[in-house]
Amino acid sequence: MKGYKDFEGELILRDYLAYDRTRLALARTFLSFGRTSLGLGASGMGLMIIRNEPWCFATGICIIITAIVILIFGGIYCIRFKNRLDELKGR
Repeated sequence: MKGYKDFEGELILRDYLAYDRTRLALARTFLSFGRTSLGLGASGMGLMIIRNEPWCFATGICIIITAIVILIFGGIYCIRFKNRLDELKGR
């Protein structure tokens, strides 16, 4: 991929704005992963607390583990994408 340095002098304001817009979209994506993870974690804990049955406890644990996995996946995805953007820009 070509970075911004390869196009020196050819870039216009629109190119820089597209980069900034993509960075903002990436931040919004990370926040949505976090919101999903938080909602799943709260649901799992609520299920474990409200019902005192063994299958509810096991299901709650599974939901909480899923929430943690989603949060980790979202973090890794956003870090990789940010690194690709920085590489493209030539930082």
